[in-house]
Amino acid sequence: MKKKPLIILILFTLLTLSAALWQCYEAASLNSRLTEIDKRAQLNRLLALSLPRVQAELDRLLAEERAKLGNGPNLQSPVYPMPKGGKADFNCGFFLLTPAGLMVPPGDEGFGAVLNSATVVMNTMRRKAFNPSAPVYDPNQTSGYDRRTQLPIFGVYEANDPDFTKPMEAKGSPGPFFAWNHLNNLVYMRSVPTTHGCAAEGFIIDAEVLAGHLLPLVEPGLKDASIDFVRKGESANLIPLPLVLHPGNTVILPDTEERNRALRGTVAATWLISFISIGIIFALLAFYTRMERRRSDFVSAVTHELRTPLTSFSLITEMLRNNNLTKEKTDEYHETLYHETRRLGHLVENVLAFAKLSRGKVRGRCDSGLCRELLSAQFEKIASRLRENGFKVHITHDKRCDIVTLHTDLLSLEQILTNLADNAVKYAATAAVPAVNISVVRSHNTLGIRFTDNGPGIPQELQKSIFQPFSRSAKAEQGRKPGIGLGLALARDMARSIGGDLTLEKSSDAGTTFLLTLPIGDKIA
Repeated sequence: MKKKPLIILILFTLLTLSAALWQCYEAASLNSRLTEIDKRAQLNRLLALSLPRVQAELDRLLAEERAKLGNGPNLQSPVYPMPKGGKADFNCGFFLLTPAGLMVPPGDEGFGAVLNSATVVMNTMRRKAFNPSAPVYDPNQTSGYDRRTQLPIFGVYEANDPDFTKPMEAKGSPGPFFAWNHLNNLVYMRSVPTTHGCAAEGFIIDAEVLAGHLLPLVEPGLKDASIDFVRKGESANLIPLPLVLHPGNTVILPDTEERNRALRGTVAATWLISFISIGIIFALLAFYTRMERRRSDFVSAVTHELRTPLTSFSLITEMLRNNNLTKEKTDEYHETLYHETRRLGHLVENVLAFAKLSRGKVRGRCDSGLCRELLSAQFEKIASRLRENGFKVHITHDKRCDIVTLHTDLLSLEQILTNLADNAVKYAATAAVPAVNISVVRSHNTLGIRFTDNGPGIPQELQKSIFQPFSRSAKAEQGRKPGIGLGLALARDMARSIGGDLTLEKSSDAGTTFLLTLPIGDKIA
């Protein structure tokens, strides 16, 4: 087998297998990928439907708490009174952080103590009252330092009038409310300018309780939605608080079953096509291997068949050239040369005919005539050939065939019968009295020619393969029978090329019968 075509075929096979396996993987993962796409789309859709309702409720709740604080605190009051209406459940407490200190409504002293202990929150509230855009500063985090100066980003708190013995008065209107958080402390405040500096007024929000008011407004399809503080890389979607409404990962897809049903056919077809492709590739590989083996067998068989007669030709012609033979030996050698020449001619004719049939070419001529007239001449040629090899030949005709017109190719018919006769000579000549019976029978629309010998028969295990090219029995190989295993294959192909067929009717120890069927024409009036 040539290496280059084999390597190309193997590479093509591997490429096709890889493509088929990739296609199988794509088909297997298609449903999960589409489900994930649908899931994300459904989550985003439900989130988009939920956000307006949640945002409206958040705005309402914050507006109510802002309204309780009014237009600004009474800076001359020695206490910070509780706003009318008290505080909502999500409001941990109101506060007023002035340059002089922290003030909380009466009754919220515990809240004030906790807030006073939150150093980071208190310091950040002071700085954001002076500069709302100032970042949260936690001295425990090195990111709060300027890397160039190694000093805290905020510096010292600035006051307009550090003399706190003077009355504190407002210096303009309070600024807008804004929100920020440090860890779980969510501060909602505004800047109040005073004569002593900027004060901070607002309230601390319990984010968990606030989320309890907002989550019921989320679409029911978002089963595990949550409201969380903004993480790094996120943007808040609940303005003005630094909170994010997360849709979660669980969502109901109403059309899941319909999509699955629609995909089953596509996925099944993809798997089927992939398996068929793999099967075709392996079939092509097996076919290529078989063709290469047949080609090798053909070359080996033809070479072997040519070597023997060529050796005989070489020896005989050398002896004839030296002219040292008796007349009897000369006649014997001439006869040998004649038979070997006929055998080689028959071999070449078979090879050429097989090549034409392999390329799809059939004989173009068509002979017509009465069945008995056309077949008698062919049978006489075959009978003469068989008698030369010591066979008794018996020919019988069905009388119904006398009035039947036969349309066939006589050259092809002669070669078919010749191949059958050669096959009988090879294997049936060992019988005590070798004989061949040829009988012509008529059926409804075909003509049958039975060719029966009294040879040893064909082994049962070889009967299915005798019409395959280059198929030979073990006895033929061991007994060095001439031939290349092409005769019966060629005979059947030629029979089919002229509209008929050749089959093995029966075979046993008593002999073998082949049936050649030919199409017939109309009756003669």
